[in-house]
Amino acid sequence: MIKRITALSLLIIVTALARVDGSFESMYWGVRPLAMGGAFTAVANDANAPLYNIAGIANLTQRQVSLTAARLFTGLEGVEIGTNYFEYTQPLSMKTNMYGVMSFAWASLSSPGLSREDTFNIGYARYLNDVFNLDTNIVNLTAGLNLKYLRHEYNFSLSNSTGLPSSKGGLTADIGMLAQFTNGISVGYSSKYLTSPDIGFVYEDKVSNINVIGLAYYNELLPRLRIPYFTAAMDIIFRNNETSLRFGLESYVIDGKLALRTGGRQEAFDIGFGYEFSFSNNKKLIIDYALEIPLQVEESYGSHFFGISFNF
Repeated sequence: MIKRITALSLLIIVTALARVDGSFESMYWGVRPLAMGGAFTAVANDANAPLYNIAGIANLTQRQVSLTAARLFTGLEGVEIGTNYFEYTQPLSMKTNMYGVMSFAWASLSSPGLSREDTFNIGYARYLNDVFNLDTNIVNLTAGLNLKYLRHEYNFSLSNSTGLPSSKGGLTADIGMLAQFTNGISVGYSSKYLTSPDIGFVYEDKVSNINVIGLAYYNELLPRLRIPYFTAAMDIIFRNNETSLRFGLESYVIDGKLALRTGGRQEAFDIGFGYEFSFSNNKKLIIDYALEIPLQVEESYGSHFFGISFNF
């Protein structure tokens, strides 16, 4: 009986993950980007940048620490899937951005006792205006490289008394570019898992290269509608000869302290909010929440994401 229950649980987990994406291809990290439907490649202006477009960390002028946790597909009986994310960003100079910015990040997707995916990231990005002699009154251009180590493990045993989890890892990298024009338009590009590492246990199982083109528009006060600190974003994702879209909206109200967000893609609809607490010396504490309603997974109450960030 125990073997049957364990096997059924494993089947449910694998099926749920397959509905999301393949190995290391799901995007269930980053509360703010998820609340915007995952459309973040051309925004990428906070601690979530290493997940979506490493070039974005070049825009950060403060040290940042970010922690997020999530419970996916709540309400599905026998399914327990969670994600965690930690990120630290360090500008190499607090006075000028010419030396660039580094980031250290860890992301995990797991179902306790059954499966786990971990991604370890070391990233670097900097401005390129000086390299290409670009006018900052027209555009700011940044680029970045993210080195990654992927590790996943599965417990293939049907009994807790036999067998050990099997694990496999691989090295790869991401690259990204971000052009932010002074008229509010931004264009981003990110290529992830450049080397398509093989993480198969027995047979070949390569992590697919993912290419994303992002477009975004920002205005401090949207004309006519008068929506403050408004951002609209769209990501076009190319993976395995397939194309998908993600859309997101964001606005900051109450003197720019309260963020309201929504977005969606084919698999889900997202909403969320965040609040910023300001302290002396320009220090900030940001708390974020996002709710994702899956459109292809029945009997789920949705996925819940919580995050906290500190800028100092």
